[in-house]
Amino acid sequence: MTQKEREGMFRICVDQGSGGRVYSCRIMEPFAFADLGDLLLKLERILEAQDYPQAAQIIRTFREGEKRPEYPGLPASGMSWERVQEAQGVRMTFDLLILSRFSATWQGYVQWSDGSRTDFKNDLSFLSAVAEKLGL
Repeated sequence: MTQKEREGMFRICVDQGSGGRVYSCRIMEPFAFADLGDLLLKLERILEAQDYPQAAQIIRTFREGEKRPEYPGLPASGMSWERVQEAQGVRMTFDLLILSRFSATWQGYVQWSDGSRTDFKNDLSFLSAVAEKLGL
């Protein structure tokens, strides 16, 4: 895995049902998610806040005083790579790398703990792949 991939990757640790924790060099502390829908929403907030990868379509806002942030990119400091690598889920662990955000959805891949890889072209195929691995 390249340095750029490590910086952008999320380690997803599924503990119970489809809920668990997320670790990444992009964030200061891990955060919990209740289910796959919650995971999707929380990750999207991080992607929007960091504007990385940049969305192909800009989300408009009409609220007074609210502006889209300048391209902040990845944070200068976050969790250490060692801490991210050590994280393990009770039920399942996988790495998620979102490479682009075209057509208001994600494109990237999931690296499973068994070494296999699943590419996805949208949020739904990502969720379907994870649900299938979890047996949901």
